[in-house]
Amino acid sequence: MNVTNASSEILDRLNKLLTRTRDGERGYQEAAENVDDAELKSLFLAQSRQRGEFGLEIASEIRALGGDPDTSTSLAADLHRAWINVKAAVTGNNDKAVVEECKRGDAQALEDYQDILQSTSLMASTRELLLRQKERIDSAHASMTRLANVV
Repeated sequence: MNVTNASSEILDRLNKLLTRTRDGERGYQEAAENVDDAELKSLFLAQSRQRGEFGLEIASEIRALGGDPDTSTSLAADLHRAWINVKAAVTGNNDKAVVEECKRGDAQALEDYQDILQSTSLMASTRELLLRQKERIDSAHASMTRLANVV
């Protein structure tokens, strides 16, 4: 694989991760709108802001590598957010159901990060950025797991 193809592959993977990160931002925003508990709402809004910051960092990294950041969300995420809305309506805004969906979303994000970290040749700065973000998502996932057991 030549350097141009390698760069193209990395930029493509980073753009996919950027899309998923934006999905997470919107998913947590949606979750905050579907819970009554003030503490959960605050937690979800903080996670949404964090994912927004992650998206800005990834977009900046894409630009630094000579690419153009994607501006879309994925169809799967749009369906996932719609599912949160439907489930919340059916279960009467069941906080546990919303927490479970956030946990599932974080698990998917962790897989996405692991995939790009294992399967591409990243520059050290890009790898460090993604590892730091992955650690914070892992922490959020652990929090959602604990919350799912007590909500």
